[in-house]
Amino acid sequence: MLILNRDQYRPSEEEIEEMWNELDVVSVPFKDPAINVMLEELRKVHLNGGAEFAGFQLSPHLVLEWFGSRNLLNEINFFEQFVTLPPVMESLSALEIETPLTTSLDLTEDTSAFTLDGELAEILVLGGAYEKFKGTAKQAKTLGTKFCDALFQDRYDEIQMYITQEPWTEWFADVAWDVTWFGVDKRNYQIWLLCITDTDY
Repeated sequence: MLILNRDQYRPSEEEIEEMWNELDVVSVPFKDPAINVMLEELRKVHLNGGAEFAGFQLSPHLVLEWFGSRNLLNEINFFEQFVTLPPVMESLSALEIETPLTTSLDLTEDTSAFTLDGELAEILVLGGAYEKFKGTAKQAKTLGTKFCDALFQDRYDEIQMYITQEPWTEWFADVAWDVTWFGVDKRNYQIWLLCITDTDY
């Protein structure tokens, strides 16, 4: 998905539909300790909710290549279908994802691999409903940087990011702390999700 092929024709609706029968998606464990450290800190400050993370490997596919290389996956509601695939539902079982989804993900591009470390640091520092980060803002930023390094090193321009604050499963508390990031690693054909929620009820 990294190189845009201008000679490739736009896939038809039939080819897009067929992709879901041909696409292989498997769970991929990200074992870098920095990911677990970030999840632990997020869970501490979102005590009545939590944080969930999972990563997946996708098989190469011409339809995925066309839309992914143009950053247009959202145009075909790719992620709404992606999250209902069995490997995704199994890896994120805590989210209790329904199929089909009963709500839109309402994804936007108001995020970036260039800024994700700071977004995570800000969420830590602001805290959840009742808990606050015990460290300094600089320490929070360092945790965010290490988390991003574990996922994509310095390949910021190879990662397409999406974000939503929609409570798209019953796991989300639907108060003020719901957020989901989708990261698309266009070089490695990988997608990862980070979900956070909390409640003051």
